[in-house]
Amino acid sequence: MYDILDSLNKEQREAASVLDGPVLVTAGAGSGKTRVLIARIANLIRNGVPPYQILAITFTNKAAREMSERLKGICDADDVITCTFHSFCARVLRRDGIYLGYTSNFTIYTEVESERVIKNILEKRNVDLKKKNTFAYHIGNAKNKGLNPDEYYSLIKNEITDAYLICDVYKDYEEELFKSNAMDFDDLLLKTEQLFRNYPNVLYHYASRYRYINVDEFQDTNQIQLEIVR
Repeated sequence: MYDILDSLNKEQREAASVLDGPVLVTAGAGSGKTRVLIARIANLIRNGVPPYQILAITFTNKAAREMSERLKGICDADDVITCTFHSFCARVLRRDGIYLGYTSNFTIYTEVESERVIKNILEKRNVDLKKKNTFAYHIGNAKNKGLNPDEYYSLIKNEITDAYLICDVYKDYEEELFKSNAMDFDDLLLKTEQLFRNYPNVLYHYASRYRYINVDEFQDTNQIQLEIVR
């Protein structure tokens, strides 16, 4: 492996050379932040870190594939896990979702399938279907904040007129998905955070396995993604 650090400027080299502890790289678009992340992973491997202990997370499948290809072009990185937050969480839940009552072959609902569930709930409650998108927004907002229906109600009750109804629909929605052994896209994050928080043995397994976590575009993480990384 050639020394990738030689291709970096002074500041980039400094960040990529850190082997242990947190590193935050802040720079403008197109300035080489992803290149620094890749260089750091290559440097970790060169310094004896087993590739299977390295996790590289980004925000799109395309970016994950490109990162994996670039890594393999400069070092033996076949065992580095390069993926999105959602695909990592799906991997975790396929293995350990049983702790939360899901089987390993749970279904991941598309946005269309989730909207159909919400529509059915609103019809049963005689709620105007034109409000479907509003309920979908609040359910997604709650999950991205890591809040269950009761917690979300406490957050919005003084600002949203239909707060109680929104959270009741959220509860119904969660029950319907659970009965169907299904999760939506946001659940992949929320359930993983719950799993790590409530089952220390599961958290220990992943914290021991992935000793070096690298997140590209870290500024785009939401609250639940940040909690998972922590």
